[in-house]
Amino acid sequence: MNRGLLLILLLSAMTLPQCKVAREAQRQSAPGLKGVDGLREQCVSLDSVQTLLIKKAEAILMFDNERYEVTVTLYSKRDSIIYLSAVNSGYEIIRASVNKDSIKVIDRLNRIVYRTALKRKFGYQFPVSFNDLQNLIGRFYLCDDLEFAEDDLTHMVKFDFDENYIKKRIHLDRESLKVSMFEFYHQKTDQYLMGERSGDNLKVYSNFMISEFEMVAKGGTVLYNQEVAVKMKVNPRKYTFTELR
Repeated sequence: MNRGLLLILLLSAMTLPQCKVAREAQRQSAPGLKGVDGLREQCVSLDSVQTLLIKKAEAILMFDNERYEVTVTLYSKRDSIIYLSAVNSGYEIIRASVNKDSIKVIDRLNRIVYRTALKRKFGYQFPVSFNDLQNLIGRFYLCDDLEFAEDDLTHMVKFDFDENYIKKRIHLDRESLKVSMFEFYHQKTDQYLMGERSGDNLKVYSNFMISEFEMVAKGGTVLYNQEVAVKMKVNPRKYTFTELR
């Protein structure tokens, strides 16, 4: 498995749709209000949420003319860390984490640990930041950015986070408040991370740090405020360490 596929799994799992929801989260699946008012209503009920855990989500990845089927576990702790484990046929193939500044990926098939800065010191930044990725994991993270929300009163709640040279948009369906599309595009580097919903599936496209790929994801059981021990250490005598620039 090459590093491109590893980063694909990491980025694609961020946007997994959620079908089965734990009891403590059920009340946010069918808001009484719609649009920005509905999102604000959910934000009140989810104000105490600090962690999100998605278990047993399914993803199909198409990359380099190959098809991969994986079961994904995704964990997020607010403003701290995003963690991923992907399993194929009962064997963990990758484990990855993202914090404010860096990405770390453990390739268990080839026994390689990849590390790279998410926030660059020189040159153009990547089209996404830690906060962008966090916003794609669960809509309750968008509660901190309600001032950026625009309600078109017909179909969508739109968030516009544009920065210098970078277009950053997230659109939610006005009734379900599920992510309907997102676009992160750097006008200078042409790097992008984009996605759109089709029925129960979410398709994701990107060339961010890797060559182009397509991913379709669905499913998963969601738990809130459940702590997960994030273990990213490996035996240095058995793994090769690679710093990506």
